[in-house]
Amino acid sequence: MTEHLPPRRILQLRMANQLLLEPAGSIPASAERMLALQSQDLAAGRYALAQRSGKGIGRARIDALFASGELVRSWTMRGTLHICAAADVRWLVRATRQRTLKAMGSRLRELQITAADIDAAGTLIAAHLEERGHASRAGLFDMLNERGIQTSAQRGVHLLMCLVMEGLLCLGPVPEGAGLAGQDFILLDRLAAPDLQPAQPLQELLRRYLAGHGPASIRDAAWYTGQTLTQLKTAAAELGSELLCVGRDTRGEELYLLFACPALAADLPSRLPLRLLGHFDEYYLSYADRSLVADERLRAQIGPGSNGMVKPFWLRSGKAERPWNAQTAPTDRLGAALHQRYLEFRA
Repeated sequence: MTEHLPPRRILQLRMANQLLLEPAGSIPASAERMLALQSQDLAAGRYALAQRSGKGIGRARIDALFASGELVRSWTMRGTLHICAAADVRWLVRATRQRTLKAMGSRLRELQITAADIDAAGTLIAAHLEERGHASRAGLFDMLNERGIQTSAQRGVHLLMCLVMEGLLCLGPVPEGAGLAGQDFILLDRLAAPDLQPAQPLQELLRRYLAGHGPASIRDAAWYTGQTLTQLKTAAAELGSELLCVGRDTRGEELYLLFACPALAADLPSRLPLRLLGHFDEYYLSYADRSLVADERLRAQIGPGSNGMVKPFWLRSGKAERPWNAQTAPTDRLGAALHQRYLEFRA
């Protein structure tokens, strides 16, 4: 089934599905809707989750869920760290790890990391975490180095990524005084959350992506998940009547929503609110085609640039207005409040 919606309506629906019109009301509900929030920058990931959860939610409330095991951070897709609900982390890693490991193959060979190295590191780390419960990256590296497994020149982080792909580890508690980026590793089996096992993982991946990011193209979904376009087209064909085409992007590719999308029938505000989006925000980064949100000039300013950084920016009427400047607070009351809230997550 096909409808043809104007660009403004598509932006309105994206903001609604991304919880940027009305937050979910709780952190777990926000994490479930978004599936996986890009979070190689932990401060930005926590801010993005808080922004989509409700007013007044700060780092401490999110960190409490990391400590309790309801939230985790893991290399789930594209070899990139994401925040997700603990109930989603196992199946998400299983569904995407083949492509991630394939992409890592040449780098593992460069670092001379063998299957035997991965097995040995896994055995040592599992025993270490069984005894201690959790440990920092630096602590694990020190332990491995003492046992003859070198972690320098990025060998350590790639070993950890491989063990995450094997379903051994994830990132959990944020230790007191850890600052913006500190987070300890735990054994995945320590999580109390159920191990969900979708019968058709790629269909579920596409379904969940569209629920939290639609309208979007199948190419957008392939970019976000790190899977091939062919795989996602097959998943879309299998979903069939669950999908609704609502228009085309600037490349001429069809944009889809779930047919049962609640936002389609909701009374959404015609005036889209001002938002301050942080580093690597999903509203910008989780689409292959970002031209609907930012023109060429702004895309060059926001990134990703040669260093891979995606900068924060002001979102007005669903579109990027200008990059955020940490040194310059807006003079209007709302802008100043949004500016201050983001600074509190960066402090």
